[in-house]
Amino acid sequence: MEQFRYYLFFLLLVLSGFSAVAQSPWARSKGGGYAQVSWNFIPTYTNLFGENGIDIVLSREVSERSVQFYGEYGLGKKTTLMVSLPYVWNERGEVNPESKLVNIGPGGEISGVGNSTIGLKHQFLSGRLAMAGNLRVQLPADATYLMTSDLRTGYNALSIIPTISAGMGFGITYWYAYGGYGYRSNNYTDFVTFGGEAGVNVGKFWVSAFTESILPLGNGSVESAKEPYFTGLFIDNQGWVSYGLKASWVIRPSFGINFSGAGAGWAQNVPKSPGVSVGVWYRWGQ
Repeated sequence: MEQFRYYLFFLLLVLSGFSAVAQSPWARSKGGGYAQVSWNFIPTYTNLFGENGIDIVLSREVSERSVQFYGEYGLGKKTTLMVSLPYVWNERGEVNPESKLVNIGPGGEISGVGNSTIGLKHQFLSGRLAMAGNLRVQLPADATYLMTSDLRTGYNALSIIPTISAGMGFGITYWYAYGGYGYRSNNYTDFVTFGGEAGVNVGKFWVSAFTESILPLGNGSVESAKEPYFTGLFIDNQGWVSYGLKASWVIRPSFGINFSGAGAGWAQNVPKSPGVSVGVWYRWGQ
């Protein structure tokens, strides 16, 4: 559990940019909606979790930042449209003094649209127990890959991710769980995903604990860049089992602020670095 105690990382940057609310089993009312703009920041890091439990040491510092819009709109009584639009800034910066490489390759910066996502949620069971099916389609990243500095703003692949979720609400508490499968094109590995969330209302705050798992199936053939040209950004076979906390401050019934962070019980090919996510949200027609 050393990884969990000492390292935090913001996982939503790695996979889809979707707010955790996308996995819930509750659809928006017809004409109702939810919109959030968030700032996501992974500070400078020089190590990745390795596949064999040994850290991957990078030759240069890497940092990741993004602004993301996430929205939901009720198309019908039980069907919700979901959209995620991230804009990403990634940088390969100063030389890592812990690197033993003589040729460390050039630094650089890249910015552009990340993996935008569109999805549908259909709630087919309501009442005490709610159940819904989600289908998300994630588009390839827009920015051109910078080979000499191994910089990109997202996966160069089309992803199709069907999931099913179930949960219950009890006034001031709730829980839900979900599971699904992720297909990626362009010879990237597919993955299994599952997780859950439980929360409680404390005054003007909703405080929640969550878990998220991405388990790559290893059926891809995309090779990562080799050192000295390597950042670990959006490479194949990334995976994790994470646990985290988030809080939502309900300033008004229609407006609030979200905070979140997560830690890894197990991970591979993702950064060892603290992460921060802060978002402002607005909702209507509940």
